[in-house]
Order: sequence, then C-alpha cells, then structure tokens
Amino acid sequence: MKTLCTLLLLLSSLSGIAQGTPDSLQARIDALFKEYGHPGSPGVAVLVVKDGAVAFKKGYGLANLEYDIPITPATVFDIASVSKQFTGFAISTLIQEGKISPDDDIHKYLPDVPQFGKTITVRNLIHHTSGLRDWPAALHAAGWRWDESFRYEDIMRMVKQQRELDFDPGAQYSYSNTGYNLLAAIVAKVSGKTFPEWVDDHIFKPLDMHTSLVCSDYAKVVKHLASSYSGNGGAYNKNNDALTALGSSSIFTTVEDLAKWVIHFQQALDRQDPVYVRMLETDTLNNSQKINYAYGLEVSRNNGVLRFSHDGGWAGFRTIISNYPDQKLSIILLSNTGSFDVYTNANAIAKLFLKDKIPAGPKREDMSSLPDINADTLLLKKYVGSYQLGAGWYVTFTLENGQIMVQANGEDKFPTAVKSDTVLWVPAYGSSVTFRNIKDKAGALKYRGIIAPRVTPVHVTPAQLRQYAGVYYSAELETAYRLSVENDKLVAHHMRLGDFTFDPDLAAAGKFSSYNGNITFFKDKQQKIAGFRLTNGRIQNILFTKQ
Repeated sequence: MKTLCTLLLLLSSLSGIAQGTPDSLQARIDALFKEYGHPGSPGVAVLVVKDGAVAFKKGYGLANLEYDIPITPATVFDIASVSKQFTGFAISTLIQEGKISPDDDIHKYLPDVPQFGKTITVRNLIHHTSGLRDWPAALHAAGWRWDESFRYEDIMRMVKQQRELDFDPGAQYSYSNTGYNLLAAIVAKVSGKTFPEWVDDHIFKPLDMHTSLVCSDYAKVVKHLASSYSGNGGAYNKNNDALTALGSSSIFTTVEDLAKWVIHFQQALDRQDPVYVRMLETDTLNNSQKINYAYGLEVSRNNGVLRFSHDGGWAGFRTIISNYPDQKLSIILLSNTGSFDVYTNANAIAKLFLKDKIPAGPKREDMSSLPDINADTLLLKKYVGSYQLGAGWYVTFTLENGQIMVQANGEDKFPTAVKSDTVLWVPAYGSSVTFRNIKDKAGALKYRGIIAPRVTPVHVTPAQLRQYAGVYYSAELETAYRLSVENDKLVAHHMRLGDFTFDPDLAAAGKFSSYNGNITFFKDKQQKIAGFRLTNGRIQNILFTKQ
C-alpha cells in the first residue's frame, strides 16, 4: 500500500508541468540552449523539478542526425557515470538490511580479487580510495581502442590481473570506475540476483521508471535511444557506444524517468530515510583529509547552499543530475554531444531559480582588446625558455622574427601578444601568462593560477635514445610495446594502438611522455635498461620489463 501511495504521488507530480511553465522561465531556458536550434545539431533533454513537481521539460536538437529525429523528454540516453548513484543506493540498502558493512574486506564477497597485502574495504570502493586501477586507462593501455566494446567481463578480468595497487587503500582519492564495478559484483553476490535484476526490482519497477534499464548487452535494441556525436558546429561524427560497465555506468533512461527518481529521493530525505541520508555521507582519508565523494554522489556546499550531484561522460553522451535539497530543486540534463558543458548549463538553470544563492562563474579573462606594446628584444629574451606547469607538463617560449611563440609539449606552436613588461596574451589559450622573478631571465611564470618554475631542459642525444630501444612486456596487461628510434625520436609500436612518439621529459632524464601516458625507465644492477613504469591519469606505475 505504501509503494502504491508513493507511486500515485509521483504520477500526480509528473502529470503536468506545474500547470504550465511561465513564459519568462521558458524564454530564459530556451535562450540557454539556442545553439541547438539550428538544423543538423545534436542537443539535450532538459527537465527541472521544483517543490516536488516538474517545473520544466523540453528537448533541444536532434536525437539522430541521419533521420532528423528530434530530442524529446522521452528520448533515451546513456547516462554514463550518473549511474553510480543507483549503485550507491544498492549498497546503502544492503548496509541498512545488515547484509554488508562498509568496513568489510571486499575479499569476503569477492575472493578472486588479488590480495595486495593491504585490506580494501567496501568503504574504499564507495569513496574512490581503494588504489585499484581505473579500467578505461588500463584497458586502453592493454590495447582496447576507444571506438570498440568494453565489457563488464573485460573489466573483471583486468581486476584479477592487477599486480600492485596505485596507492595504499585510504591514502589517496582517485576516481575509479573499477570500484563501482566491484560494488555491482558485491550486490549480485549478496543478493543472489544479477545487478540489472536487483536495480530493476528495487528501483525501476517500484518507481515506474518503465523506460530505464541497466545495459548488460550493448547490441540490445533500445527504443527511442539517442545516437551520440562528437564535434562542434556543422561537422559531427558518430560515436560508438559499446559499453557494459555494470555499476559504474551503462544505465539507459530518460529525463522523465529520472524525474521520478529525484522526486522520490527528495521525499526520502525529507522523512530522514536512513538509506538516502547515508548516500550523502562523505569520508576522510587516512590523514584525516576530507573528501566530498559519497555514495555515487558528489556533495558540496557553496554560499551556504548544499548540492549533491554527479555528471557523466562516455562516447559522446554528457549528462548530469544536480540537486539542491534545501531548496527542493533538481536539474537533469542529458546530452548526446561530447562538447556539451554539463556544469555550466546546470548552474545557469539553477541560477534562474536560486538567484544570488548560486555564485557567478569565474569571469573570463580577455586581454585581446588591450593594446600591444613594442617590447625591447633584450626583455623578450628574458622570457625565452621552458617552464614546468605540472608533472610531465611543460611550456616553452621561443623568440622568432621578433615575436614570442609558445608551445606546450605535444601541442602546436602559437603566437603571443605582449601586453606589458611582464604579461603576454595567448589568444589560442584564451589566457594570459605573467612572468615572475625577472633578473637575467624570468625565474617563473603564472598561468591560470599555476606557478611554473623555469627548468633547464635535459638534452637527449640519438645515441642515448638508442639504449631505450627494445620490446617491453607487461604481464599485468598481457601486452607488449616495441620501442625504436626513428628520425631521432623514440617511437612506440603497438599492434592495436599503432605508432606514437614518446617525447623526453624536459627536466628529468629517463622520463618520456605521449598521449598514451608517461613512462619512466629503470636500470638493473649492471646499469642497463631493464624496463619502464607506465602512468596515465588514473593508472600508476604499471610494470613493463624489457625482453
């Protein structure tokens, strides 16, 4: 009876759009998404819930460019990592039922996960503090291409192959999709149902989310499913969405179905339902540092306003649910274009409702209209050199035909404009660069809040490069890279990923970087190259040995 009453309340909340949307609100939201009104553009489905009822819903742009099918509130999207909150709900429910504890060792439920000599708890998986490698970067390093299938079974095999943790559990926060895939496996193990069955029985059916599903077969025909695209303006390319990452992603749904979820969530919080209250609990690291990630949700407070939200991005889909529980406001945006900015657009809608409670975004810097100065060549020469913005991230300034040029490693070279004795404007970056500690040479620079010290580049000769040539194999990834020196460059060859160049680190010998990650070579006792460690974003120090 309680479930039926809840369902009737939800249906009455969704039956209309609060007796019609005010013209001013309609016009303001339309203005935010006017770029998706031109022919041949993908777009976004928008839905706003206020005070327990749908205040606005509309589709903009096309769900399918080939057949000119428009996006509507009933269009189905892959919501990517927005799916994690449903996994969080499942885990919180099992905790409430006394079937699991957040402090349980995951090996209690998943004995096939390797023993790393460190205890990984359910809590570590929930809050991304486990040290487990993130599967997108790990499987790509093993040879998976971004345009092909990534299956749940691939992810679970990858986990069983992992040889070392990226860090001790609880020592760091590092967003790991893999952790949520393992949470889905725990749900299945404890409940005796598959993860899709559990979610369907406990969420989708009770809330009448009749178009929603957990995708366990990427070849399944899904009615009213949007295609996804990359590109901007007039030229778009289709993306291939072939993912079954149960727990971390792979829920297909609509803004209308998600409205039922957020209305139900708000009602549960209002009555202090412990399952939902727990979902907003964050955690701390071993050093007591607080992190803002809860049960598949990011929790923040700005200007005294509480928000919990999560965004998602995969294969051209960009999605977000952003909730303001104290103001009873939820914003749902599901887009099928990879260039869609979920947070900017969600915040813009929130500001329409919450006014000054939502802080304005950072004012965009623009020095293009300021006059250039004719700087002395001696001054410009003080800027010339390389500066370290971060690990493996450098920017180099050169003086060419009286003009300062800038080039970040792995990127094109761009012109700059001198605006003062210490400031350059880089149109291509849309940002200024301010030089600091200028004596004989500038000692550092400031770029978008980053202080980058000057570095003296390490020079690597072709003869030195040749010591790195050879075949390197990873037992963990079961893959090999062949390195050779071609045109004085260190080139990697991989059967599936093709050829790509590793550029030497400007400040550290034996380190190289590429768009497929960074490698650091190590030597044996005879001081010969014995292998390298690969790091790429959310995977760290994967061992490759020289064959």
